[in-house]
Amino acid sequence: MPKPYSLMARMAAATFACAVGWASAQQGPTIDFSNTTGTGVSTSDILVENVRLSVPVANPFDPATTTFVTTQYNVMFRFNPVNLHLEPVGLSDAGSNCASAEIQVNNAVLGQSSPVAGATVTIGRQSVTTNAQGVASFTGLPSGPVGISVVAPNYVLVNQAALLQCPATNRVTLSMSPSSGAGALAANQFRVILNWGENPRDLDSHLTGPAADGSTRWHVYFSSRTNGDMCGLDVDDTTSYGPETVTCPRAASTTLRPGVYRYSVHHYSGTGNIGTSSAVVRLELGNGQVFNYTPPAAAYTGSGNVWTVFEITVNVDGTINLANVNTLQPSVSASAVRSPNAPSGGRSEDPALFHNLGTK
Repeated sequence: MPKPYSLMARMAAATFACAVGWASAQQGPTIDFSNTTGTGVSTSDILVENVRLSVPVANPFDPATTTFVTTQYNVMFRFNPVNLHLEPVGLSDAGSNCASAEIQVNNAVLGQSSPVAGATVTIGRQSVTTNAQGVASFTGLPSGPVGISVVAPNYVLVNQAALLQCPATNRVTLSMSPSSGAGALAANQFRVILNWGENPRDLDSHLTGPAADGSTRWHVYFSSRTNGDMCGLDVDDTTSYGPETVTCPRAASTTLRPGVYRYSVHHYSGTGNIGTSSAVVRLELGNGQVFNYTPPAAAYTGSGNVWTVFEITVNVDGTINLANVNTLQPSVSASAVRSPNAPSGGRSEDPALFHNLGTK
């Protein structure tokens, strides 16, 4: 497998093509995007899979002609807002095929007690249907980043990226929102779904928002699941993987109160940290928009880290603004953060909220 930089250099010099086959008259390396797929990993990253690089080599059976060696790659690109370019940040050899995976699919509103059977899970060119336990098993997958797509009747489509390793079986948990019936989002609602890996054992969702008095804020979390007469914690998971799910407002008939709604993830207990947890936060809006978030690169400590993920500001006319915060508070210090009642624009949550949360 070429080193990433050498591959990028060859990509830069290559002729871009969308042909399915390779003509013998081609003289230089060619990149084929005709069968690629793209998966949004976060608000700034996209995983492009099945990029095929064809390199001309001498034909050992006919020295007068050229043959081509083709290798598949999965490439992660990051949007650079300065030059408006998509820049490669990592790749994997899609031809290694040494990884296996078990994909667990659950109902996001009901949690692990309600697996989704009969869902179609697609990774690359493989599609597997989940069994009665909501599990789809794969072998022969590439190591490195892959995109996972899940569709099921009466559920919202899920697209998510995962990092696969060899040789141990990778376990990835995804959670789907109902698209009809109980649990389906109305136009004025939003939902936040947190899934992660085996460690840490317990990550917690925290949502703060504007109280009716106009000056204080309510706080929804595991010990106050319906605080503030507005939003609620549907699922609190304490045994790894998730989901932790918040729906806001709880009732479709309720109108979101103007103000700032701030979502954070707290490392409550367990080994490892948020940065190594494979955590993915998915924000689903009632109008069908979906946003994925992954933890920032930061100096994580043990338990106690607070990852403030995003803010939603509801304006008086009912429109909303979304601010991507994506910051880490590695220590609980009330003096290290601005006021939790500050206006929108990307504020870290007040770490004082995470003092004396109680036990489970």
